[in-house]
Amino acid sequence: MSPLPSDYPRYAWQMLSGQRAAKEAETYAQRIRDLEPWLDLRQPRAILDVGNGSLRPQYALLRKAHHQVTGIDYVNRPGSSWKRSAYQVLRRMFAAQLGLNQAAMAAQGLVGGDVTVLPFAADSFDLAVSQAAFEHFLDVPAVVQELARVVRPGGMLWIGIHLFTSPSGGHNVSFTQYPLRTLPQGAEPWDHLRQRRRPFTVPLNQWRKHQYLETFARHFEILKVSCNLREGEQWLTPVLEAELSAYTRDELTCGQLVIVARKIAQE
Repeated sequence: MSPLPSDYPRYAWQMLSGQRAAKEAETYAQRIRDLEPWLDLRQPRAILDVGNGSLRPQYALLRKAHHQVTGIDYVNRPGSSWKRSAYQVLRRMFAAQLGLNQAAMAAQGLVGGDVTVLPFAADSFDLAVSQAAFEHFLDVPAVVQELARVVRPGGMLWIGIHLFTSPSGGHNVSFTQYPLRTLPQGAEPWDHLRQRRRPFTVPLNQWRKHQYLETFARHFEILKVSCNLREGEQWLTPVLEAELSAYTRDELTCGQLVIVARKIAQE
């Protein structure tokens, strides 16, 4: 549940108005630009979507572009509930707003499984992508090691991470603001790095930027690191920055870290 009651009508409006769909299309386009120097996505590729999520918009957008896409996530496992029914409605809404046909939305490429033990043969994929999922993985080294196994030599990674050190990194202030602009009444900025008065409601590994970079660098050549979303500058006063001096200004204000990397080709 969100601590901001206004999040719920705002989320409904974002879905109905197409704002959420537009954001997903923007992420898709940004990935193409990020990868362009090293991988031409105008050609069909074998792509793994790691943590595709219940709405699975990136999975569908990649399928629309005629890539061979596999998505892996616990939420892909069979089951029935009111939440699953609600997500079916939201997926149909996304499909209409993004011009996705039935083939793009088809679920046959979805695998319900554990990202730390990928059920795929070695060297299976040209590209692995992930958007806003890695922050929830509790064994990041195992996931990265598995990606190094299933991505082909010379293959690529595009990983978007909601950084824990950002103002919204605790996932407990708002789920509709990108970037975060408003805090719940009584909430302090970066509470999750300070007093921790607000509980966490989802699994979070609490990793910092340097931990991700060091872990990926053990298996991949890192080609590009960027911050695709900034937030919190208005709250980072000199006094608060001094209190949070264990963290860099960059990691305190980066809402989304993007890592582009390549698996080193075997000689």
